[in-house]
Order: sequence, then structure tokens, then C-alpha cells
Amino acid sequence: MSLDQLKKDLKAGTIYPLYLLHGEESYLVDEAANYLEEHLLQEHERVFDQQILYGMDCTARYIVEQLQLFPMLASRRVVIVREAQMIEDIKDLEVYASRPAPGSILILCMKGKSMDKRLKVYDAFKRNGFILPADPLKEKDVLPWLMKSAGSLKLNINPEAGEAMIELIGHEISSLYPELKKLAVNHAGGGMISKNDILDLIGLSREYNVFELQNALETGNVLKTMRIGASMADQKGYSIIPLIALLAGFYSRIYAVKSLGQASDAAIGEAIGNKSPFFINRTKDAARKYSIETVEKCIGWLHVYDMKSKGWLYSGGDDKSLTIELLDRLLYPDNTPMFTDN
Repeated sequence: MSLDQLKKDLKAGTIYPLYLLHGEESYLVDEAANYLEEHLLQEHERVFDQQILYGMDCTARYIVEQLQLFPMLASRRVVIVREAQMIEDIKDLEVYASRPAPGSILILCMKGKSMDKRLKVYDAFKRNGFILPADPLKEKDVLPWLMKSAGSLKLNINPEAGEAMIELIGHEISSLYPELKKLAVNHAGGGMISKNDILDLIGLSREYNVFELQNALETGNVLKTMRIGASMADQKGYSIIPLIALLAGFYSRIYAVKSLGQASDAAIGEAIGNKSPFFINRTKDAARKYSIETVEKCIGWLHVYDMKSKGWLYSGGDDKSLTIELLDRLLYPDNTPMFTDN
């Protein structure tokens, strides 16, 4: 089941006596728990008939005792257990979950991990309640999720802007969704959100950023590449390690396209982990500018400078010097990097 399904059920009046919200995506767990908290009871009812507990401070027996109390003002009593992964005797909730009290609702929030599906208590939740698995999205599913979430926030965002957001912020929902909310505030009732809007949101220069750097590397524009690299390295808090990771993804996608030859767009999308037509065409266009041998060398040099950034055979200079060295290697990757100490 999904967060959308949970919301749909509540709007339709379908309420379960048990909710298990669990998984690695903590942000999804919090979003679902907050939505339930806001919609199961009216504000004035929460004072008497809603209780919030924390897993490290309670036992299964205590949770059950709170659930067996009668509601005072509302038609139901709601008990929310945050950090439920800390409940040491969580197995002991099985008896209650098998026959939950009709006037009570239990919401278990397990963040960072999932309940063991082999446990009988899990089976009881599955039979009698709603289970939301807050699992990390696969890379290929992140852009569709972002576009759908943007739509639910009444944002009109183009695919290029979506790709920029994912590449700069990462694939984690817990990082992306708060930024979407910021956009919703800043662009309420506005028009199409562009890549430049994303750069402004994140605080990056429209001229000196990783996307312009990739374009400069593709075209072999030495002056522009070095200017952008130096400007990025001068930014406060700069580290070469995230840049290496972004460029490694860039060249790895190009390598995948080159390796596939005349494959269909569907196959390419599967290989690069993104089925967006815009992103596929963008990667195919970049791949036309490189031979597979050159891409292999570039990936090799990225590996070398990743190790250098972590102290391998490099004791002097700073991240800016290392960045300039790396960009020179990517512009002129004539030699195959060696991975020995000699």
C-alpha cells in the first residue's frame, strides 16, 4: 500500500484499527503519521483522545493499556508510537493486533528499518490493518515520483528542472520533498518551473554549476571548463568528492549508451536508470561526442582522483588544485590511468 492509498482511504471514510508505517525512508513515515494525526481526530478532540508515545520509553503492555481506555470526547482513541523500532518487546503486541479494540487506533512508526515479516505480529497487522512500506525508491522511479508529487503540490515543473533537482539534491525522498515544498511556497500560482529556478532554490550560480561544467566538458571548451571549475571550487564549503560523484554518474551513463550500440530508447532508459525521454535524448547526445575508449579513460581518471581526494598518493594542495588537475585529465584523457603505487 502507498501514502496515496492511505489518504484516499481516509477521505473515503475507511479507517483501520492498526497502522504500521515502517521502512528506510523516514520522511515517508513522518508524512503518513502527520497526515493520520491531522485527520483521524478534530483538533479539540486530540487533547483528550490522542496519545503520543516513544518506543524507547514504553513497553508493549503499556501501549495495550492505553489502547484499552475508552475515548472521552471523540468516537475513537488514537495512540501514536513514534520510534517504534525501539520497542524491545514488540512481539508481545501480537495478541492485541489479532483482536484490536474497536474504539481505538494504533499507529506504529518504525523509522530506518522495517518490521520483520516473519513475526506473527506482522501477520496480525497485515490481516487487520494498513501497512505502509516506506522503502527507498529505485533510481528509475525517482523522476516520476517527483513529477507526481510536484503535481499534488500544484507545481508545474519541466523534466529538465526535475532532473536537475535530482542530480543536485540526490535520490532520497527525505531530501527532495522539503525542497518541493519550498518551491510550492515560492511559486504559488506561478508558471513553469525551469532549471534556473532549481539552481536559484539550491543557491547555485546559473553560470557556474555542474550542468554547465558537463556541457563545457562535452564540447571540449577548455577556457569555460576551467573557469567554471575554479568558480565552483571557490564556493564556501566546496568539496571535490560530490563533484566526482556527479561526474562519475555522467560518464557512466554515457558509457552505458555507447555499450548498447543501436539499442532502443526503452533499453537505454533501463540501463541508465531513467526512462524520461528528455534525459535519454540528453544522454544520447552527449554519447555522440565521445568514443568508448575516451569514456573509459575519463571514468578511470575519476577513480584516481576519488582516491587522491581521500589521501591516496596525494599529500599536497587543496580541493581547488585537485579539481583543476582532474578537469585537465578529463579534457585530455590521452593516457590510461595507472592504479599502482609506482
